[in-house]
Amino acid sequence: MTWLLTGAAGFIGTHLSRRLTEAGETCILTDNFRRGQRRPGVHFLDVRYQSDVDAMFAENPDIDVIAHLAGQVSLVSSIAEPRYDFETNALGTFNVLEAARRFTPHARLIFSSTNKVYGDLNDLTYGETATRYTMPDYPGGLTEALRLELHGGYSCSKGAADQYVRDYCRVYGLKTVCLRQSSIYGGKQQATEDQGWVAWFVRMGVQGSAFRISGTGKQVRDLVHIDDLCDCIARVAALPENSPVWGEAFNIGGGPGRSLSLLELFETLRRDFGLVLNYTAGPPRTGDQKVFIADSQKARSLLGWTPGVDTSCGLSEMVAWSRTRWQVNELAKAV
Repeated sequence: MTWLLTGAAGFIGTHLSRRLTEAGETCILTDNFRRGQRRPGVHFLDVRYQSDVDAMFAENPDIDVIAHLAGQVSLVSSIAEPRYDFETNALGTFNVLEAARRFTPHARLIFSSTNKVYGDLNDLTYGETATRYTMPDYPGGLTEALRLELHGGYSCSKGAADQYVRDYCRVYGLKTVCLRQSSIYGGKQQATEDQGWVAWFVRMGVQGSAFRISGTGKQVRDLVHIDDLCDCIARVAALPENSPVWGEAFNIGGGPGRSLSLLELFETLRRDFGLVLNYTAGPPRTGDQKVFIADSQKARSLLGWTPGVDTSCGLSEMVAWSRTRWQVNELAKAV
């Protein structure tokens, strides 16, 4: 099959393109390189501009699968730069959908959505232990039946894109799927303070740097290893043309057994890897969720997908890579 990846220089795009290439698939890779590093073979494309998106699709009418990964991914940046956030996530996705409708209506389109489409979830009932917030009413996690409640720029822009992706299936017959992803992590994730929280805190521990967290540290997310997410994308791409899955949205997460609070992550990094996390606490971020744990039963049932990478193995991989990446840099600076 021939794949088009937007956002191919980012964390998900880099791993997915490597997997596809190794499997012998043809990949057309695009990115605007605002956050991702420039890579050989990746074409410049800014999805905010319809004419450029149209040109890319017109030149490649044989595309079979579109993995739309391009996006502004930071809650903090969406508040600081709301126009760029809207243009990239909402308008950019609309541009990709329009190009697909006009030039590759046969292609499957897989959209990298987010659990933030459910808003801050402040209307849920929470419990609290010494290390985490809990959701006593949802012991198995949250399903796709949860209503959308957009809150904050990132949530609004991704939520609008999510609904457009679904609606282009209903209205125009495109074969689309939304993956509402929980926290993605894995080796070679070069996270920043406002995106990719597990990798960022691992880096802080490896470097021995002081840092600040938002909130109490009891906020909880379920983790999805990048290999598991790539497997999910591949399963969607392989669905038959008459699959009932087209137009659906899926919560893609590790579930309760792969969930961690910040405090629990810090303790795991100290206990298992000898990393000391030197932090201070500040106020919570606007629109942040106390807890998000996905119930991925729908994905298990309709896609045959379950997460396979154990959290301890995933963290071990991340710490090992981070020590190579960040400790080497720190030693070089010292010299």
